[in-house]
Amino acid sequence: MASPEASQPLPSDIVRIDGYELSCPLPERIGNSRGFFESRGALLVAVTTREGVTGWGETWAYPGAASDIVRTQLAPHLLGQDASAPRRLHDLMLRKLPERHGVPLMAASALDIAAWDAAARTARKPLHALLGGALRESVFAYVSGPFLKPGGDPYRDYPVDLDGYLAAGFRAIKLRLGTSPAVDAAMARRVRERIGAAMPLMVDLNQGFAFGPAADLAHRLVESDVRWLEEPMVHDNLAAYRRLADQVPIPLAGGESLFGVQAFRDVAASGVLGFLQPDLALCGGITEGLKIAALAEAFDMALVPHVWGTAVNFNASLHFAAILPHRGGHGMPCPLFEYDFSYNPLRTMCGEILPDASGAVAVPDGPGLGLDLGPERFAPYLVESWTVR
Repeated sequence: MASPEASQPLPSDIVRIDGYELSCPLPERIGNSRGFFESRGALLVAVTTREGVTGWGETWAYPGAASDIVRTQLAPHLLGQDASAPRRLHDLMLRKLPERHGVPLMAASALDIAAWDAAARTARKPLHALLGGALRESVFAYVSGPFLKPGGDPYRDYPVDLDGYLAAGFRAIKLRLGTSPAVDAAMARRVRERIGAAMPLMVDLNQGFAFGPAADLAHRLVESDVRWLEEPMVHDNLAAYRRLADQVPIPLAGGESLFGVQAFRDVAASGVLGFLQPDLALCGGITEGLKIAALAEAFDMALVPHVWGTAVNFNASLHFAAILPHRGGHGMPCPLFEYDFSYNPLRTMCGEILPDASGAVAVPDGPGLGLDLGPERFAPYLVESWTVR
């Protein structure tokens, strides 16, 4: 039977949850094989405890829909709960969700990241310490880009963009391709000639090809020593991925479109991917990410977090990558850190962490996520806000 003291409010009890829908216009449209976009958006959530500690979380794919779920279905159940027990909160949210995939799990992802940030801040420790301790002080990064441009030659700015990446210190590159196998392969050859033989080069098709063109391109990319081919087809066609994996020598990568450990279990068991890529802001948060990491280790697979969105997901993923065990499969030193270096004030609103001379990004050592974040940081991009208390 619980003691009277156990029912008393705790300093770490959640007393307030705030949501902030953000949208940042881009100076020009950019895109991938599936289309172009002209803005960057995200939902940030702030979980505040009775002691006044605030933790921040994020989801970015469908911020408006996720905001509604957080505000009406999840946040009311977290009020009064202990923010220093994020796994317990995660379990509570999963029991309240109508389904454990898609937008509902994105909404839970934002709150889960915020709870971990609040718990680490309450403990006055960096997030990686609360997760068991970092295995490294920095993580080797690959730059995610360049992006296609609309009208004319979609690859026209690639040479300038590549020069900027190299000047910034990046020592690995993941290209966005997706026009035709012949044109894409020619661009990959040009990039390989520019960066030399030693630098890792990967390719992302963003689910834009059917099986035939994907197989054609994969065979053409062999001469450019491409280390992985990411999401060449729609992510849930495991039969097509199985055929492609059996026919081409380049490892396949994917996972940003998967939600929850069960979806990753099915993909891992199928053996079609060489690299698993969960996005903490989509897959269920840090708690779900830990489950997926254990699954990857059980199947001896490399796990490379997918990173998109704002500074919140950036820092959370960096802490997460710091605790992952080393996996050196397919000639790649894993874990790796995906760095979206495109124009995005939501990523740089608390400053920018650039790669060091070796191409690695330092893991933050401040409390929680290591961010000095408040509404004033993203005020120019605020679309809507709400509070549940």
